[in-house]
Amino acid sequence: MSNYRALVLATLALAFVVVVVGAYVRLSDAGLGCPDWPLCYGQPVPAQMPDDLAHAKAWKEMGHRYLAAALGLLLLFVFFMSLRKRQSRSLAAALVLLVVFQATLGMWTVTMLLKPAIVTAHLLGGMAMLALLVWLALQQFDFVGDPRTRAVRFPAFVGLVAAVVQIALGGWVSANYAALACPDLPGCMGQALPPMDFANAFHVLRELGHTGEGELLPREALTAIHWTHRVFALVLVAVAGWAALKASRNCSVTAAGGAYRDPSPPAVLARRGQCGARPAVGARRRSQCRRRASAYLARRAKLFRFPRLAPVPVNTQVLSQSFTQKLRACYALTKPRVVSLIVFTAVIGMFLATPGVVPIQILLAGTAGIALVAGAAAAINCLVEQKIDAVMQRTRWRPLPRGELTVQQTLAFTATIGGLGLWLLYRFVNPLTMWLTVATFIGYAVLYTLVLKPATPQNIVIGGASGAMPPVLGWAAVTGEVTTEAMLLFLIIFAWTPPHFWSLALYRTEDYARAGVPMLPVTHGKHYTRLQVLLYTLILFAVTLLPYVVRMSGWLYLGAAIALGAVFVAYALRIYFAYSDFVAQRTFRYSIAYLAALFAALLVDHYL
Repeated sequence: MSNYRALVLATLALAFVVVVVGAYVRLSDAGLGCPDWPLCYGQPVPAQMPDDLAHAKAWKEMGHRYLAAALGLLLLFVFFMSLRKRQSRSLAAALVLLVVFQATLGMWTVTMLLKPAIVTAHLLGGMAMLALLVWLALQQFDFVGDPRTRAVRFPAFVGLVAAVVQIALGGWVSANYAALACPDLPGCMGQALPPMDFANAFHVLRELGHTGEGELLPREALTAIHWTHRVFALVLVAVAGWAALKASRNCSVTAAGGAYRDPSPPAVLARRGQCGARPAVGARRRSQCRRRASAYLARRAKLFRFPRLAPVPVNTQVLSQSFTQKLRACYALTKPRVVSLIVFTAVIGMFLATPGVVPIQILLAGTAGIALVAGAAAAINCLVEQKIDAVMQRTRWRPLPRGELTVQQTLAFTATIGGLGLWLLYRFVNPLTMWLTVATFIGYAVLYTLVLKPATPQNIVIGGASGAMPPVLGWAAVTGEVTTEAMLLFLIIFAWTPPHFWSLALYRTEDYARAGVPMLPVTHGKHYTRLQVLLYTLILFAVTLLPYVVRMSGWLYLGAAIALGAVFVAYALRIYFAYSDFVAQRTFRYSIAYLAALFAALLVDHYL
């Protein structure tokens, strides 16, 4: 890897850390920990203060400033190396200007006492810097300018605009201390349209309070800010769904007999290093470039060509088996190893929801109910995908491809355990948990299995929402509601799912290609998937720090999250820079142990 590429990646990593630390400073109310700038009470290092809390806030603020200064120096190095290499000069110059602008906003944030417009602009500037660095990093790996992205550029641009607006609204909510204006969800103070004052809610050039003296806005104005942020979140989801649908339709993979098509012209291949053609060279060199381009496309088409599925790849005659063997087959149908992890995270969610001990009735009935419904969803998944399971080496041992159970027996077994699980949840836990479990069942057995998995390589990302629900179910079983803490547990598993499953898909690519399943390594290649594993692992690392940031956990969990996350990031780096199927297999296995250990650390920290 070139020095310039390594410098860009290091700068991107530091920018990510600066954004996360900045959020922590804001959430811990340390934004004014140092009332002057650039020093802190006139000193480069915060001096000892009588108030320990003020001293801690000063260190947080100065730590963030020093990290931001280091980022500025790295961006200067990036700019000078861009000038030297004569590549991405405009983008590097824009980053230098942006870091100067960010430093100015940081100064104004302190000297103007957290003026909402300044705080929001500072947030947008940080996100813009992170986005530009991602763009610069992608240029180093030739993911920018690919002709395959043209069909989705307009939806992506609309989604970008919507995301910027939503981030700005989020910053406005935080800057005006409107986060708790609506304490319930999905309504606001029990109403869909509570009393709101939009006239005072969105005055951009004003102080923190409407009179200019620093006090909070009226309740109705805070409600208007919070409510607008919620409603626009739905708009962003709709736009993101539209962009995802366009991207899915643009995918050139067919489930039976199709081929992956790389429409890259020779010029694109030349930039990728596939041939050395340039516009000014002679006819012979251009002819060589065309031959190399044609050979490259032929190799890609051959690599991603899917064999057709056999007309009847499963046994049509059920094997003669004893009742005990049938029970074993039914048990295997529930994917017990997967269900055990689901139940484990659900039980952790129960214990985290209460400072004491979980009532024995809720613990037993909730655990059994969630396990039974999860097993029913797994059985439906096996039933729908029995032809795919028969083709794939990893799954051909399952009961249905081997002819150990009939469709009727599978449906009867699924209805029995699923119905029993829902009855236990409704009768001995609470109706909310039962309905959330029904939604989870539909999300996995129907939305993911029937709709997403055969249609889009983003199936794991979108469908991961159903797999992330167990701790929310456990939390709702104890408290009867879904709180912010429960959604943090959801977010951890949601961010964990892509690197976990794509690690498996990387060393099972041929299996998925043979079965015609559009997994990301099949549709976009292993190199792109390895980058996604790395990026999602970094996102996961940041997300796992949130329980400590919101004071849901303490130092013990923070240490475990950093240590476990560092190992996961190390595996992801090995996947990207030194890939082998063995490394991908080790990463997949570690990801399972990682999630279990992380939730166990949450539990231990909760009771210590």
